[in-house]
Amino acid sequence: MAERRIGLLLLLASISIQPLRAQPIWQPMPDDAPAQPKQRNTAHQWYPLSPTETSGGRRAVPASGGPIRWQALSTLASQAKPLAWRLVPAAAVDLATAANTPDPSASPAKAAAIANGPPINSFNPTASDYTAQLRLGDAVPTAQQLSDRQSQLSFFQRAPFGAGEQRGTGNQNYAARLDVGLTEQLQFSGFYSVADDPLFAPISGKTKQPSNYWESYGGSLQLRVAGSSSSPWKMALTGSVESWNVGSGDSATPNIFNNSISRVFTRNLVGSLALPLSWQATPSLSLSFTPGVSFLPSSQGSGQGGSGSFYGNNITVAAGASWRPIPSVTLFGSGLLPLGPGNNSFNADLEYSRVAILTAGINWALNPRIGLEGMLTNGFGATPATAVLALPSENRLGYSARFIYNPGAPDTPKLPFTPRSRSLTFGGLTVNTALVPPAGTANIWINADNRGNAFTQLGWSASNDFQFILLNAGAFQKVDPITTLVSKYASDGGANLRIGGKAVFLQQLRGAPFTAAGSITLGRNNDSSSFQGYLYAEAIATWEANSWLAFNLNPKLAWNGISTPIGLGVSANIQLGKQFQLIPELNAVNNSAGAGNASLALRWLVSPSTAFDLYVSNAAGIYDIGQLLSNRDARVGGKFSIQF
Repeated sequence: MAERRIGLLLLLASISIQPLRAQPIWQPMPDDAPAQPKQRNTAHQWYPLSPTETSGGRRAVPASGGPIRWQALSTLASQAKPLAWRLVPAAAVDLATAANTPDPSASPAKAAAIANGPPINSFNPTASDYTAQLRLGDAVPTAQQLSDRQSQLSFFQRAPFGAGEQRGTGNQNYAARLDVGLTEQLQFSGFYSVADDPLFAPISGKTKQPSNYWESYGGSLQLRVAGSSSSPWKMALTGSVESWNVGSGDSATPNIFNNSISRVFTRNLVGSLALPLSWQATPSLSLSFTPGVSFLPSSQGSGQGGSGSFYGNNITVAAGASWRPIPSVTLFGSGLLPLGPGNNSFNADLEYSRVAILTAGINWALNPRIGLEGMLTNGFGATPATAVLALPSENRLGYSARFIYNPGAPDTPKLPFTPRSRSLTFGGLTVNTALVPPAGTANIWINADNRGNAFTQLGWSASNDFQFILLNAGAFQKVDPITTLVSKYASDGGANLRIGGKAVFLQQLRGAPFTAAGSITLGRNNDSSSFQGYLYAEAIATWEANSWLAFNLNPKLAWNGISTPIGLGVSANIQLGKQFQLIPELNAVNNSAGAGNASLALRWLVSPSTAFDLYVSNAAGIYDIGQLLSNRDARVGGKFSIQF
């Protein structure tokens, strides 16, 4: 349920953004030059000509090999028709000086302005291109705000270390948040979070572990009351109004509020106020002090078998700092102290107390548009009012991973894909590739095999360096042998729902020795006999050895509370003529948890945006944990992929 809701938020966030279409890059030629025949399988680039190649003096090129400099002659500038263009073979392109792509129908003046832009692999954003740290953990807002009409969308997950009574990957809290600058002084935020795992620690006196359900959603406003966006001192007033749905127990388990053998469920209206004060001590160091108050219910269960204790209101004081050693990296930490009169933690004996909420983290921006954040914290709540709360049933250190998307921020320039390189963005079968489609591109694939497996995935590139996995859904069938992992995560007919993302860190097409990426997905098997989740993480390296051969190296693991299979995938992509590729794959897996497997696929490139794979494999499936499990009998299947 949680994965479906977060996946829906991801999908809605992408609907309003139109896909970008990759444009060819061209070399201008004089209007009196003969037409050139169409060339196939070429990269389309601007490239600097030598000083002698000036086509009748219509353009001049610096001897240093810099960007093309255009000379606007009156006769040329007065022409009504656009320039003529021709394709440039890939071998003639120097990526160090290749320039940006003009529209083929652009006027001479506009084409010159575009061509004289920075080279395609020259991207050096400054600190001002990156968004400031809005929060030092969810419990400590800063006085930093988004500018007018600037927005930020983030998705994150929080969990304690250890599986607890839930087993699997432990207690998960999934959340999403949208921040929007309404004016230079006023910022609006909307948020949603859900946690539906049983309590972490076994509750004393209960024969069965109580189920637990927290769902929060609401909105907040932050008003800058002192200072400006450029001043070192800033003060803001922020407040939230939220609905907090709390459920404990069900038809099979007791609740924690009374002795009735029934579910207690309450819709609570809660909120928070805070007065953050921030000081930019140096260009890289910012300090914040944030007093506040959280308004939470002090009891639950009234009219449902008896009232029991709960958290209550809390006045808080908090402080923290952020340090940005380089524009793309921010280190931060904070501490929050609840002063009462309520509490923010309870243990396995249902004894309530007040504990400090401590947070330390790092924010790494792939580019100003895409950020990845990881932190350690004992906080479990994910909204302004509930962020003061520790893990229910045990105060325990946990981790949080967050993806941050700034839609209007600068993106890494579009890659100069050749048709061959672009085909690698379709990925593999059981061994992934490190490339992602260009920003704005949607990617859908559908898979089925002769033993009943059926899966589909919807992806969307939010950046030239990042692809959302908005939804992966499907079911395994007839996986044999049936191991403990298979029964929990690949059971017959169990609906598997997953979300995640793929980030590219190095690009061979930008001069790196190979392309490198990482991918994380999370979700669960919704079979009633399981309802267990796992986190799947992989690193991917792709090396394009030449125009017809590429190799992939793909270490991966499926982290869960039973046994974690770890594997190493290797594969090749061999071009067979213009429209076909042969893809052999092998996964070596630690036998104590999973099982190795091999696959062979023939890919038909129907068009630059469409592909069909026919394959044979003894893997349990081609997605996530299926790549780390084997099947006694080979599976024959197909995978259809389309990008648009």
